[in-house]
Amino acid sequence: MSCPGAAQRGASVSRSDVGGTDRTFPRASRLRARKLFLGVYERGHRVHSSFFVLFGLKGTTPRSRLGITATKKFGHAVARNRIKRVVREIFRKNRDTTASPVDLVVNVKMGAHEQPYDRLEADLISRLRELRRRLGA
Repeated sequence: MSCPGAAQRGASVSRSDVGGTDRTFPRASRLRARKLFLGVYERGHRVHSSFFVLFGLKGTTPRSRLGITATKKFGHAVARNRIKRVVREIFRKNRDTTASPVDLVVNVKMGAHEQPYDRLEADLISRLRELRRRLGA
């Protein structure tokens, strides 16, 4: 439930308070099962960047879906979860750039958690464009 005027006070704002923009990341936008990850790894295309390795496959659902991996080598749980939140936010903000859906798995490389958000966003978006070009999506 949201409170009228919450946006002016800097409080949490629901989807309806922001003119209907979708600020959520629903389950339908996530790759959650190991089987789905393996399918993208086996049949998809791979693109490397400075901070990520992206695997993509043309989507089978009406919306693009995202899966993220960050191994324990990456760091402690706080660092792994933070970088996954950053990647989800970048994907959420840019998921509607093309009409054709893509199943995407992002493997986070070492050192990504030390980079500023803007640099990670630019890196991920440029590689995502390259991946979509290769997929013909």
